[in-house]
Order: sequence, then C-alpha cells, then structure tokens
Amino acid sequence: MVQVDEMINNLVSNAHTALTELEGLDQSQVDSIVDAMVQAGLDNSAELAKLAHEETGRGNTHDKTMKNIFASGQIGNFIKNHKTVGIIDEDDEAKTVTIAEPLGVLAGVTPVTNPTSTTLFKAIIAMKTRNPIVFSFHPQALKSSIKAAEIVLDAAVKAGAPMNSIQWISEPSIDATNALIHHPGVATILATGGPSMVKAAYSSGKPALGVGPGNAPLYVEKSADLDAAVKDIVLSKTFDNGMICATENSLVIDSAIYDDMKKRLSDAGVYFIAESDQDKLAQTMFNPETGGVNGPIAGRSAKQIADMAGIEVPEGTKVLAAELTEVGLDHLLSGEKLSPVVSVYKVADSDHAYETLESILNYGGLGHTAGIRSTDSDVITKFGIKMKACRILVNTPCCLGGVGSIVNGLEPSLTLGTGSWGFNSISHNVTDFDLLNLKKIAYPRKNSNFEELIKKYM
Repeated sequence: MVQVDEMINNLVSNAHTALTELEGLDQSQVDSIVDAMVQAGLDNSAELAKLAHEETGRGNTHDKTMKNIFASGQIGNFIKNHKTVGIIDEDDEAKTVTIAEPLGVLAGVTPVTNPTSTTLFKAIIAMKTRNPIVFSFHPQALKSSIKAAEIVLDAAVKAGAPMNSIQWISEPSIDATNALIHHPGVATILATGGPSMVKAAYSSGKPALGVGPGNAPLYVEKSADLDAAVKDIVLSKTFDNGMICATENSLVIDSAIYDDMKKRLSDAGVYFIAESDQDKLAQTMFNPETGGVNGPIAGRSAKQIADMAGIEVPEGTKVLAAELTEVGLDHLLSGEKLSPVVSVYKVADSDHAYETLESILNYGGLGHTAGIRSTDSDVITKFGIKMKACRILVNTPCCLGGVGSIVNGLEPSLTLGTGSWGFNSISHNVTDFDLLNLKKIAYPRKNSNFEELIKKYM
C-alpha cells in the first residue's frame, strides 16, 4: 500500500505542477494544443482500434476506428470555438462578466468496452479546459489505453502543453484506483465503467461525473417505418458488438405489427432462440445474483455467445433475440446486455407498452436512454413525457443517437449522464463545459421590479 500511495502522490503532485502552467495559457494556446491532439487522434484512429481489439478481443476494429474518429474529430469540431479561458461571456443587460477557470486535477476512469475512444475524449476535453488528468485504465485494456494517452500527450506537449498534463497509473489495481479517486489533490472524477466503480467515484466525498447503467428499451409503435426500424436495430446491435451503453437492449413491439416485425428481423439476421434455450443463454450471460452481464460476454459476437451457451444458430446470425413476457432479476435476459443480444416483448396496446417500458427502465436503466420508432408526432411526444430517461431517441439507431451529434443534435460525448433517476449528478452528455469553474463579476444595476414589489408590499 505504501508503494501505491507513493505512486499516486507522485502522479497528483506532477499534475499540480502542470496545472500551474496550464493556468497561464491563453485561449489561442489552449486551442492550438487541442487541435494538435485532435489531429493526432484522427491520424492514429485505425491503429488504436486495432490495438484495442487485439488486446480485449471485444467488438471489431472497423467500429472501434469510428469511435476513435468520433472521440477526436467529432468532439474536436464541437468544442473548437468554445471559449474556456478567461472572459467567456459579457452580459450587458445583467451587467455580469463570466470568467472560466479549470476545476483542477482530474481522475479519469476508463472502461474495457470503449478504452481508446474514452481516453481520447477525456484527454481532449481536459486540455480544452486546462485540467491535467490522471487516468486509471481498465487492466484488460491497459496497453491500448496507454498508447492512446501517449499519442495525445505527445501531440499536446509538442504544441506547448506541460509534460505531466496527461498521466496514468502504469500498474492498475483496485487499491491504486481507490487511492487516486480519494486523493485530496484530485478535484473531480470522470468515471466511466462498471456500477461498482461509478459508485466508488460518487462515494469519494468529492465532485464526480459518472454514468449509470443503460438498459435502454426501444418502443416499436404500430405506425413505425418497419424497414427503417429493422435496419437501424441491426446496425445498432452489431455496432462494435453492442458495447455502447445507449444501445437497444429490449424491443417493445405493438401486437398489430409484431409478426411482420419479427419476420423482417429474422430476414435481417436476427435469430429468435427457442424458449427452451433461454435459460442456457441467461445463465451464460448473466450473474444470477446481481443480474449484471458477465465480463466475458460484453462485446462478443452473436455466434460467440451462442457457442458459449451451447446453442446452435444459423450461418449469418447477427443478433440473438429472446421473446420474453416479464422483466426483472427472475428474467435475466431483460437486463443490460452490452452485446448483440436483445429481449423482445409483444404488447397488446399502448398501456401495456408503457407498463413494459417502465419496468425495463426500472430494472437497471433509469435515466439513461429510451428509443421510439413511430411516425405519429403525438405518440412521440407522449413517449418523451412519460419515459424517465434523459435521452429520448426518435427513429434512430440508439447506439449512435445516444452519443450525440452523428444522427441528432445531442452534444457529442462518451460519458452519458443519467440524472437523479440513475443516481448521477448530471442528466446530459458530458462536455467541456462540465469541467469549468465559472466566476461572475457582478456590477451594480437598478432592479425596478424589486423596487415595485417593495412599494406594494411594505
């Protein structure tokens, strides 16, 4: 423990030295550093994807490359013109001036599911806001995560950033991560990972930006464009083998279109397993005590998972589907899957649909994401009002819709808040603005409204 404490103390001390230098940079210097990091991320996106796939055995190189491009280029485009240094706003009417300052040293916890892309994303928004960051990488993705950090650090330093702006724990362990997130010199924690790690971040006694589980349901309403729905569902469930947390975990389908939808899904490579095989699949995929997906399952292909469970599937199977009627710990396949497996519910009417949707969200998905396929604007509005989810995704593949900006106007991010429903401090997609302390200079002004209230009631 002494060695762990010494290591973390050194990392945090070095980060504070870097913080002092970062605080002295102006906006143009910061933007030059970030531009260099973004370009480095783009230039190395394919190499990093290959490394991550080889190291973790999860997902696929093609989609991981897209994630890396998103985490560097798309994020970079979004934040490019953001003011994050010094005076960022002057409100003549309110007579206030807003000044942006860094939060301080950040602790960045990254997952095995999106290792290099999350590293790129967090490092870039940390530098945009002049916050040095110390990473705790997932042990199963250590080499690829370090490579991602080295690439953007090298680019940042060459562009003028201090050497210790981006650091990482070289020998990861639970003790080391706990020491980092509890260190008094760490200002804020950016936690992306399993429930236990996110809970530890929120229990650290300091500000944390963490995310909850994403057991996202998709409602396929009777007016939906079924061809488009099937295409997007298969795309979403197979994208990097379903590891984005906003991906559809359950399909709730109106009875009027159920048979037609099922046939279309089957024709598109979705294999509906026999009811007699559901228990085998559930026991293979989930921890029966916690309901959480077993580690080896996340990011595996449908064929790999079927083989693990001893289930024969046709050649060309892209997604496994299990038809269920209930939700909860006694029905493990209703939980978050992080893989190309989906549970499917046939509902008699809208009341039955909402009852099922709410049950799914209550079972490990509150606050995260809910999707709908519909061409009826009134139905879509009602859905958005009723669902306790912070991302309501309409007629889009949920994996891409949840992370924002690719197929909708949400902020691009790889850290998705779930609000108080998911025991998070934020309910939106994390951006650079979440990593700023904002000071306001408030000049005197006359408040005639208050004067009128005083006259009237005193």
